[in-house]
Amino acid sequence: MFLPLSASLLIVFGSPYAGEIRSELQAAAPDYYRSIVVGIVIAAAVIAIIAAVAQLRRFQPDSTGAEAPGPLSIRIRCVLIAAAVAISVGYARTVRTGEPEVDMVEAFHFVEYGVVAWLFYRAWRGRPDLSGALLAACAGIAVGIADEWVQWMVPGRVGEMHDVGLNAVAVVCGLLYSTALHPPLSLSFPRRRASRGALCAAVGVLCVAVAGFVDRVHIGHEVHDGQAVVFRSRYDAPELAAAAMSRGARWDASPPPQRGFSREDHYLTEGEWHVARRDTAIGTAEWSAAWGENVILERFYAPVLDRSGRLSIEQKAEIARRLDGRAPDRYVSDAVPYPIYVVRRSLFWMTAVLVGAAMVWFCARGGGASESLRVS
Repeated sequence: MFLPLSASLLIVFGSPYAGEIRSELQAAAPDYYRSIVVGIVIAAAVIAIIAAVAQLRRFQPDSTGAEAPGPLSIRIRCVLIAAAVAISVGYARTVRTGEPEVDMVEAFHFVEYGVVAWLFYRAWRGRPDLSGALLAACAGIAVGIADEWVQWMVPGRVGEMHDVGLNAVAVVCGLLYSTALHPPLSLSFPRRRASRGALCAAVGVLCVAVAGFVDRVHIGHEVHDGQAVVFRSRYDAPELAAAAMSRGARWDASPPPQRGFSREDHYLTEGEWHVARRDTAIGTAEWSAAWGENVILERFYAPVLDRSGRLSIEQKAEIARRLDGRAPDRYVSDAVPYPIYVVRRSLFWMTAVLVGAAMVWFCARGGGASESLRVS
């Protein structure tokens, strides 16, 4: 387990510095940065394909027509590899943003988590049933959650459920590939008590990790200014008011960190989202949005404005002139770059516990499978 754990720790605790490394690489070789990243992704794909071909050639049917031992035929193994490639390419095309920097980073995630899945699978594939592959899936997805959670907590990085999903898809593709090259000894669902216990524990921990991540990152509040402005935040209105009262003095005494392995101030981050949306709206002549975002900033994020810059009297007058002196009847902000859901936490956790309990029960019951299968 040394290699998969080492790789996982490197990914999780190296994530706060990954952006800085990319920035340094881009500054040192601006003309070749994209080529380097794309080259790494392509090289990894080529190496994986060559390894797959070499491995499958070893198991070609001999003169008697007998194939390699194991529960999967050569044909099914080829199908699994093709499925891994199709899923990765299809997912990448579906979620691509059109921004080369973002799309390259997401493509690199497939390399990272494909390798992580392969390492965990190699560590557990000696188990006599599917528990090795299932535990590898749980471990790989858990690493992806930990990675995004760390990125969410540190300044300069962003972690959200979209990226957790990306990591999970990469893990699935890595496991399809790994299973094709080195099938488990049996395709039976875990029947031994130790295997079922380990799987139940892994699934339970994974469910708690997913629910905890969603709770911390994606559950929040819809805030109204009492007039015409509505926006979503991880804080409710009293919490925003308290932060607006305390952050100015705190930042004067100790400026918030901007990078590295330190705790991010999410109040500051939210305020900067609204500043960016306000400035974009002014640049694109979205006067209702410019007015609304400035109201949000002045009402709830005044200390952020003190750092980022307030609108001048002339700018406010220009916005008012463009609006014919009339404020919009209602403005709903879209400044937050990822979803924030307004749900009762008690209801969310009750649902999460029920879903997690159902999954653990399913694993404990053996998933309805009792016999080993041979797919040919």
